[in-house]
Amino acid sequence: MRVLFVDGSAGLSGDMLLGALVDIGFPAGELEKTVAALRQPVSVTTSRGVRGGIAGTAVRVDAPGDRGHRHLADFRRTLAGSDLPAGIRERAGELLERIFAAEAEIHDSTAERVHLHELGSLDTLVDIVGAVAGLAYLRVDRVVGSEVNLGSGFVKAEHGILAVPAPATALLLRGVPTFADGSGFERTTPTGAVLTGLVDAFEGWPAMTPKRVGYGLGTADPREGRPNALRLVLGEASGSAPGSGRILVIEATVDDLHPELAPHIVERLLAAGAKDAFFAPVHMKKGRPGLHFTALADESGRKAVIAVLFAESSTLGVRIRTSERQVLERRIVSVATRWGPAAVKVGFLDGAATQVAPEFEDCRRIAERSGVPLKQVYHEVLAAAQSLAGESVGPMERRRPRRPAPHLRSLRPHGAPASSPACAAPPRSGPMERRRPRRPAPHPRSLRQSSRDFDAPAPE
Repeated sequence: MRVLFVDGSAGLSGDMLLGALVDIGFPAGELEKTVAALRQPVSVTTSRGVRGGIAGTAVRVDAPGDRGHRHLADFRRTLAGSDLPAGIRERAGELLERIFAAEAEIHDSTAERVHLHELGSLDTLVDIVGAVAGLAYLRVDRVVGSEVNLGSGFVKAEHGILAVPAPATALLLRGVPTFADGSGFERTTPTGAVLTGLVDAFEGWPAMTPKRVGYGLGTADPREGRPNALRLVLGEASGSAPGSGRILVIEATVDDLHPELAPHIVERLLAAGAKDAFFAPVHMKKGRPGLHFTALADESGRKAVIAVLFAESSTLGVRIRTSERQVLERRIVSVATRWGPAAVKVGFLDGAATQVAPEFEDCRRIAERSGVPLKQVYHEVLAAAQSLAGESVGPMERRRPRRPAPHLRSLRPHGAPASSPACAAPPRSGPMERRRPRRPAPHPRSLRQSSRDFDAPAPE
């Protein structure tokens, strides 16, 4: 199981979390693609820096002319019109609703009516969407947090000078262990506070084997006290093998659905963020034929996947369980073919490739473009991947070629002449595998005893 530890001893903010995620392996390019998928006039840049002697990554959000002041409906429209995966949209929407619920409580209003000032900016949306996308990219199964440092002092807001923690921050941190170190500035922002909603448990350093450590840098750089840097530690939970983790298995069984709708439902489940989805025929009560749908999803995609099953199928309920799973480390590589490059998926176990599979859609695209049979393209792409073992795909083990079947001449009985008709090879019939010849019927001489029995007179 892959575990992420969030060390909040120096505080927590949205840009610090984004910087730390980039520092431990979330590519800056992927973060930029996530922001671009919002289809809004906002961009993000990353840079290296140092806070209190600790090097890390700083993230800056640039939204020229954006003054905030948005309602919840505004954010919902932005998410709905984005190109983000459904699972990320759903999780980001839930976190935004938490912010508006807190502000509504402060102002004795409702989440739908209240509007945000500073928190209503695109910066807030980028922080939330980027954090959700980063956790998904790193395939984090569980997030564990420490106590969160609030800092101290006052902050200037549109409503005036406010004590740290700010009102929204305090409400969003209900149930979260916190402390204040008297550093004189705000260490945990409202955006950082809402992102604690991504943490599964606040129990200190988890039992794990650390693999990567990263730091996200805040804007302030105090000369004394704790460095203004959020630390993230990514590791494998103790007792779990690499590539292991938990997955939600979401199922529904129906007996009154038109079967032509089944493929469409699978497509919708995958679009909603399911890791995999499939259906199978089943026999239900009273002998009725039915369909059993199964979707595999992370916790972040739970709500969206269930919504698809309720909306697209005829089910009145779903079953949900958590299952352990073990997966290989996967890598997509490109191999050269006579029709152009093709993608191949390679699975690694302990550094050695154990599975090689051409990407079907790439093969189909090549076949349609070149007019070559799909099976021919598939086999040639697979052969190209195997021939590049150790070069393009790393420490892949070459598959041992199959030993050819012995020639029929090598099977002749000891002492029999090679020219014997019984030992002659059958005529060639193309690439088809030779069928095993039928066993000849026994010679009539071998039936002599039984013939005598049949010729014997019947007993009197």
